[in-house]
Amino acid sequence: LASLVDHSEHRRTPVRLARRTRRVATRRRAGMSARTKLLALARASARAPSFLAASSAALPSTSTSSSSCGRGVAPSPRPPPFGGAHSRVVVRRGHGADPTFGYDPSRAGTSEYVDKHFGPEPMDVIATRKLRVMTAGYFKDFGGLKKFAGRASTIRCHENNPLVRAALNEPGDGRVLVVDGGGSTRCALMGDNLAALAAKNGWSGVVVNGCVRDVDDVGRCRVGVKAIAAHPVPSSKRDPGLRDVDVSFAGVTVSPGDWIYADSDGVVVSGEELTL
Repeated sequence: LASLVDHSEHRRTPVRLARRTRRVATRRRAGMSARTKLLALARASARAPSFLAASSAALPSTSTSSSSCGRGVAPSPRPPPFGGAHSRVVVRRGHGADPTFGYDPSRAGTSEYVDKHFGPEPMDVIATRKLRVMTAGYFKDFGGLKKFAGRASTIRCHENNPLVRAALNEPGDGRVLVVDGGGSTRCALMGDNLAALAAKNGWSGVVVNGCVRDVDDVGRCRVGVKAIAAHPVPSSKRDPGLRDVDVSFAGVTVSPGDWIYADSDGVVVSGEELTL
């Protein structure tokens, strides 16, 4: 019996060694052991940005940049989120902002403002509402800040941008410049120089019913920029257009002095400042 046991163990040992060798080889091919994977996940979690930091994590420091955005000019500090300078940052809830669960004021995004101020009528009921929401998917984000808000200053122009430069050359005081370019896709109404000017003078953002250019450099500027597309051709300078008039596009009308709230979810317009 002892000889049979020894013989059986002798036969099983090479099989076990072969299995172990295959397991070791598999781990080596994977590039890391299970322990190393756990350590890598822990380090990644420690470095993960918070919910609001994701919009500005890739931005340069506030020191003077050598890029075309803000040539020789230090960008202005980033404006506070919608909820104010002391808003608490939290991780987005898994169920989103569904009113069934209640909105989270500390997130202070367009979804939270809609949850509180869009009703009380259901969305499929025709009613006069406090909020006006721009058409979904109408704009793309091009600026360094994805979330911005402020009082509206308006311009109506067509393929000419002298008033855009003149407006952005003024102190912005946290306002949002709303430019109705008629939706033209034949030229760009602003580029990196005007985006840098907006950041330098304290504008919160620019919403353009038209195109922008130099988009890589515009994305490095600490200002929100929403437009319908990118286009390499600059605009003309002959016709200045109109300043501080009602403009209508993307399904809403914006008047001078209205409040604009914009983030990755869309653009919301209100006749008065919203609170949560």
